[in-house]
Amino acid sequence: MTRTIINHKSSIINARGFTLIELLVVIAIIALLMAILVPTLSRIKRQAAGSVCQSNQHQLVLAWILYAQDNDDRLIGGHDGYASSPSKDHDWVQLPYTLAGTVIARASATLEDEIRGCERGALFPYVKDVDLYHCPGDRRNRTEMTHRSYGIPGGMNGDVGTGAGSWLMQQWGYPSYKKLTEIKNPGIKYVFLEEKTDVGGYNWGSWNLEKQGDRWWDPIVVRHGRLSVLAFSDGHAVPHQWQQKSTLAMTDVPYPTCIRWPVTDGTDDLQFMRQGFNPAR
Repeated sequence: MTRTIINHKSSIINARGFTLIELLVVIAIIALLMAILVPTLSRIKRQAAGSVCQSNQHQLVLAWILYAQDNDDRLIGGHDGYASSPSKDHDWVQLPYTLAGTVIARASATLEDEIRGCERGALFPYVKDVDLYHCPGDRRNRTEMTHRSYGIPGGMNGDVGTGAGSWLMQQWGYPSYKKLTEIKNPGIKYVFLEEKTDVGGYNWGSWNLEKQGDRWWDPIVVRHGRLSVLAFSDGHAVPHQWQQKSTLAMTDVPYPTCIRWPVTDGTDDLQFMRQGFNPAR
């Protein structure tokens, strides 16, 4: 009888759970592992989004080149179908459209209206995939009903106005490129970039940059760590690393404050973008 009682007590002791101290140690180990893994996973996620973004822009710029080859070397319109666009009938995208086929103000547009605007653009027949217009790192489609993540610079047939009154003539002294063969140094002249498009109507049209000064004209977005993707007129697309903290800070600044964004910590990023924007022949 005594031996049976001892065995019974032993089984009770062996069947007990973790002590409080043991549980705290396990929780601390899990917390430590999470602290190590979460930044790594976030970095991997940004890198994956950057790879998709690079693929998107590569396909878009190849379609952009193909459009020119099919249209007597003429560049597709770099604006967005707005009334002041001189290339309105052949802009690469159009303004948001309702299901009934009418233009709707962006402030009232749904995500589906935005997507229809991309599908009505002159570039869509060459890509036939509206997902290419959206970077997976762009989360605005969850909050601002915005689909398009990319813009075209004004120098790539995206200027507003004509003749001496055009923005590019006033700022740079040169009109925008109209034909593919006009582009000098195509390896450094970008066609697509990540910008704050489609937000509240403030940044409709093409993306522009002043020739001089210590400020951005239109804002850009940095979605991949310190990197943004650019696609160039020779057909390649690459991530570019920004140098200035002020460039990174511009991403998180809401409209309209991010427009005419001042730079106080160096102009390396501005000069890089000016080199690729310059419409001089």
